[in-house]
This record gives sequence, structure tokens and C-alpha cells, in this order.
Amino acid sequence: MSKSSTSSFSKNVGSNSNRFYKCPVSQNKKNKQQLHQKKAESAKQDSRIGSLSEPISRSPVSITNLNTLLSLFTPFVHVKFLSEGESEGSSSCESVKKAYFELEELWDYYKEWSAYGLEVPLTLFEDEAVMQYFVPSLSGIQLYVQHDHHQGFGKTDEESGDMPSKETTNKLVFQYFEFKRLFERQPLNDKVSTLAMEFPLLKKYRSCDILPCSWFSVAWYPIYRIPVGPSLKNSEASFITFHNLTTHFSSQNQPKLHEDEPLKIALPIFGLATYKVKRSILHLPKVSESQQMNSLVKGAEDWLKNLNIKMQHHDYMHFVNHV
Repeated sequence: MSKSSTSSFSKNVGSNSNRFYKCPVSQNKKNKQQLHQKKAESAKQDSRIGSLSEPISRSPVSITNLNTLLSLFTPFVHVKFLSEGESEGSSSCESVKKAYFELEELWDYYKEWSAYGLEVPLTLFEDEAVMQYFVPSLSGIQLYVQHDHHQGFGKTDEESGDMPSKETTNKLVFQYFEFKRLFERQPLNDKVSTLAMEFPLLKKYRSCDILPCSWFSVAWYPIYRIPVGPSLKNSEASFITFHNLTTHFSSQNQPKLHEDEPLKIALPIFGLATYKVKRSILHLPKVSESQQMNSLVKGAEDWLKNLNIKMQHHDYMHFVNHV
């Protein structure tokens, strides 16, 4: 493996409090019936996967902006199955099947959203129904493998914990932290393709080839809102979601099988950072919702601290310094 492919792509940036910008507003309008229909569809999905920081629950959940955002920001990917016997070079037919997905398919999941934006139905103050569009960008990523495994892939690795200790022998083979301002960035799918030109395994790895401490984060920033109006000033609210990249089901932040489509799994959000959401699209009247929000925010902070990369994650530092 070349030296350049294993090094960090991050660069130092100066303090810039105006990294976020207001994008041009679309003139298209949709009626409220469509807005409420989208809200109902989001609620249906939310009821299937439940709170994404907790195990899936079949109990009904309230329709809130937080639940809607977490549901729609969660990627679902098709899985294949690899037997333990196959991973160890055995041809035993009795071996247990293990689920995995290909990283390229994960990145393709964001392809449409990268091009057109993700449509998110929200309810503002005074029950104003709007449709907010967010575009994803790759905010940060780290890929870990075992030290004797980075020159090839195709074998499964066992790891009991999620986070590597400082004495770990895990091998960091790739990392990237976005440093550009939002209007200078490539959408997520395009950015991954650019990075894969230097590090092809970014697309070729399977989830069973990398360790549970591998992760990625997505910055979601708004591009426009329908309908437009006085509430447009709140459209700067942005988010960073943190996800694991493996299918090691012993992992604390393990992927969750989709109830309606068993050959799909969700990569749950285990951490969250927010930008300009106060008195905006997130109004949390219930204690349980505030607790969920605080838990996700702490999850992101703890993760970055444990990996000792908090200062390297430029988007995260900008978010927490400009709440």
C-alpha cells in the first residue's frame, strides 16, 4: 500500500465563522396535502426502526422533527452473507452466515441525495408544515483493519469493543476530514469517488474486512425550503451524523436489520452535532426527546475524544463553536 493512501487528507484551516451560507431558494411550491403525506411516510419509517440510538422498538413513537431527521438521515444498505467457514477457508455447509455489505453500495445510497438533496418534512412553530431539502457531504471517515490485514481483504476480524484503546495494534489505513467551506465542497458521492482514485479500497472494502472502530460522519446542510416565507431565516440549521462502518454484531453500535426488508440493514446514528438549531427546527417539548438529543451529542463527543481526533474533525469543531 502506498504511503499516500494511508495518510490523512485533512489540512489546517483558519478560523472562519462564515463557513455556512444561504443557498438560492427554489420557486417551486407544493400543497400541504403532500407535505402531510411525506410526514406520515416518515413517521411510518420511524416506527419501524424506532429510536436510532436505541434497539428497535415496535411501540408507537410521536412524530417529531428530531425523529424525522434521525430516520431519514440513517442509511440502509443491502447485505450479503458470508459464512464463518468461508472466512476461515473452510467449505463447511454447517457454518453460520454473517451479514456484510460493500462500501461502494453504501456510498451509492447517497447518490440521489448528493445530486438533488434529501426531502425532509418538518413542522415549524404554529404547526407550519414545510419541506426542507438537505445535501450530504462527507465530513470525516476512518478505516481500521488488523495490522496484518491491510494489504489484502476478504477475511473477517473479531473485535470485542467498539473503540480502540491507545495501546491497540489496530491499523489505521485511511482517514479524511473535510476542511472546505460548504459551497466549495463536492457532494458526498462525488467526494468518495475522488478519494477512491487515490485509495481504491474506499469502495472495494466489505464491512467484514474492517474493524468495529471504523466510522464515518456526514454533514447535512440545507439548500432550500418549500414553501418559502418568514421562517426561511431558520433554514441554516445543519447536522453531522456519526455512523459505524462494520457489521460486527457484537458491536455496541451494531447495525439493525430492516423489519420490512430483511436483506437490508440500517447503520444507526450513534453521534450527532448540530449547527444553529436553537429556536429553529428542533423544539423539544418532551423530556425523553431532550435526553435522546443529549445522548447523541455526547456520543459524538466521547467518540472523537477517545480516538483523540476531536481537533482534527473540522466540521465538528465549527459546529460546537457556533451552536
